[in-house]
Amino acid sequence: MMMFDIDHFKHINDTYGHLAGDKVLQQVVDVVQTVINENDSRIELYRTGGEEFNVLLPSYDLDETQKIVPQIFNALNHLGIDFNGQHIDFTVSVGVSEMSKKDDDPNDFYKRVDENLYHSKTNGRMQITAR
Repeated sequence: MMMFDIDHFKHINDTYGHLAGDKVLQQVVDVVQTVINENDSRIELYRTGGEEFNVLLPSYDLDETQKIVPQIFNALNHLGIDFNGQHIDFTVSVGVSEMSKKDDDPNDFYKRVDENLYHSKTNGRMQITAR
């Protein structure tokens, strides 16, 4: 699973307004879904809340995610949008992991992905942490 969120999204809403924030979210979904459609129709995108999203990569191990995760990451970090005559650039931070036989519960897996996202955010943002 890949988990990502938009860095400093509150700043976008506070600076440009919530309609601009909504447009950013719509563009993010459109771009990620396009990348997914070009790669593997089994992959699914979910918005989990606010500016956070999960991408489920069924039957992928961590190495196999290295084909699509960077594509999504690069597409989003080079996106930017125009809204009411202003250009809004933004970045995303990413956490990635795979299920492990050591996971006693699905939440163990989810927590690991979330911790990887947190690592990306606390170590400079606009990066991928995969382990």
